[in-house]
Amino acid sequence: VCCIYPIFCHLLYIVLKGNDRTTLVTDLMPNTEYLFTIFAVYADTIGDSTSVKAKTTLVPQVTNFRVIEEGLFTLRLAWTPPLGKLEGYKIYIPRSNRPGLKYEQILSGDMSSHLIDSLEEDKEYSISIYAVYPQGPSEPVSTSGRTLKLIPVQNLILQNATTDTIQVRWTPVRGASGYRLTWSSSEGYIENVNLGESYQFYMIQGLHPGSDYTVTINPIFGDIEGPVTTGVARTLASSAVQSLKVTGVSTNSAMISWNSVPGATGYRLAWGPTAEFVGKDRPRQLALNSSTTNYHLRNLVYDTEYVLSLYVLFGSIVGPGITATVRTSPLGYVSNFKITSYTSTSIDVAWSAIVGATEYKISWHPSTDDKTIESQYLDNSVLNYHIDGLRPETDYTVSIHAVYGNSEGPPIMLSQYTASTKDIETIQSVKDLKVIDIGVDSFKLSWKKTAGVSGYRITWAPFHGGTKKSSLVSSDSTFFTISDLHESSAYTIQVSSVARGRESSPVLLNARTLDLPKVNKFHVLETTDSTVLLNWTRVATASGYLLTWRHISADSKCTVYQSYSLYYGNYILIIILLFFDLPDSDFVVILYI
Repeated sequence: VCCIYPIFCHLLYIVLKGNDRTTLVTDLMPNTEYLFTIFAVYADTIGDSTSVKAKTTLVPQVTNFRVIEEGLFTLRLAWTPPLGKLEGYKIYIPRSNRPGLKYEQILSGDMSSHLIDSLEEDKEYSISIYAVYPQGPSEPVSTSGRTLKLIPVQNLILQNATTDTIQVRWTPVRGASGYRLTWSSSEGYIENVNLGESYQFYMIQGLHPGSDYTVTINPIFGDIEGPVTTGVARTLASSAVQSLKVTGVSTNSAMISWNSVPGATGYRLAWGPTAEFVGKDRPRQLALNSSTTNYHLRNLVYDTEYVLSLYVLFGSIVGPGITATVRTSPLGYVSNFKITSYTSTSIDVAWSAIVGATEYKISWHPSTDDKTIESQYLDNSVLNYHIDGLRPETDYTVSIHAVYGNSEGPPIMLSQYTASTKDIETIQSVKDLKVIDIGVDSFKLSWKKTAGVSGYRITWAPFHGGTKKSSLVSSDSTFFTISDLHESSAYTIQVSSVARGRESSPVLLNARTLDLPKVNKFHVLETTDSTVLLNWTRVATASGYLLTWRHISADSKCTVYQSYSLYYGNYILIIILLFFDLPDSDFVVILYI
């Protein structure tokens, strides 16, 4: 490894393996801000950089100091032990019998939690802690917590009653170690169950149809029981809908179905946008007869989430409901839009069908005059169009939209230069040209054989201008791979049939190479006075990573300017040029083997 740069840059680096996702940078200066930059290294190039800033501490403090459990008379604290040689902790605990005063307690260095007891109910406490090192204590870290108040269960809900069950839901009570749930019938039957602290709902089973039940619940705090909350519910004389399914979702419709409920006189179906999509559509509902078990929702709004609710009707009584959500598809782009042939006065285009489109809108105009746009709407069964009446030797822009009812999807655009009137003999153009594989630096093309030709000419160039390249292949070829392209770049591709020394009208399409993956979620996990722990998401295709760091200061600025890679025997040499924005400074060459 070779690294040459002026001493004032202070740029340090390490090279990591491709399966690394975490690294600890050590020997840093305390209380100093650093800029860390990481590059994904590939077989023959280096990806874009991702950077993060971090500042080392004076000495590590306790991190993530928090109250993890609040009791009626206790607060349990927890924290993450800092890195480094630790002697212990000092914690300031409030004294409930002497308000305003605190006393100090020493804890051993292997502890990461502590229980404060003998506190008062429903009172706010402030607690501080600092780590103790051989060189002295760290800065204190504080948190606060409030002891619990003995309160009843809130929001007791009795719902989804069937012939023999009632579902009970409630809002958890903070600090409760469990709950006692009791239910009793008007005939004097009573039963109860003790539930753990994690319970928020319970299905009461084995009930009698059409009966009233009184349900009570109270929280338990260790040996202390909280106040009781009461509710009343009635079981149904028949069952409820058990399954609500959504299928056949498109941009503006969906099919829903459900199981039949014996004894039901009908159903009520309601639907409307969820809270996130309020305003895009209005809520609606309708009544359905008892023999209906499916319904086709129409006239929905594209790319919108709906909540569906289905209720069972028993005469004038509305039974329990069941809900589901569905999101309609977004308006899509027309795919595989391409120019199949052209003459001096016409252009032929074709495309692939889009599910849900009701029409297609074709528009065209001279590229230098977008005020003379002409358009034509076509039925959704039409997948090609002949544009005529054009001017010879003129560059035209042609676009297509998929139309969904009254809405138009996003456009796809192509450009084509019409032929000269001097072109008389016509050679059959290439058919069914398409891109079948897209890579970071390549496209793979395919087409159908054209009879009577001696070969095919493939031409490609960057979409926004650049060097045009071409290749001539034999008449037996139906595939071709364009390589050595730039990542994240759009290209215009043309394929022409070649016969008798002349070429047919080229078939044109546009494609874009994939983005070169860069490191994502690059962030700092932890800092100390001399180390920074970094983490990132692994890039599957990367062979390694280049991590650099430097001090952040006015007299120390350097950035990666350009990189090159060379093969030397069994080694890959990656050369990185660094640019300095300092006067009288030269570039830097870092050579990795």
